Amino acid sequence: MACICPPGKKAWPELVGIDGNCAAAIIEKENKHVKAIVLKEGTPATSDFRCGRVRVWVNEYNVVIQTPILG
Repeated sequence: MACICPPGKKAWPELVGIDGNCAAAIIEKENKHVKAIVLKEGTPATSDFRCGRVRVWVNEYNVVIQTPILG
């Protein structure tokens, strides 16, 4: 059975290289169905998929290091 998520933006490649907290605010503004979570690179995370979650991976300078995506 496939997971069907509510409509809305699902990836934010344009946010790579900006401040993680700013990126999280943009994500939540552009898709009202998700909560953006800022995580430092190397932080353990579960592999489950959730329609309401976007992980924002940042480096030690709080800069987004990979495309934030739904899940």
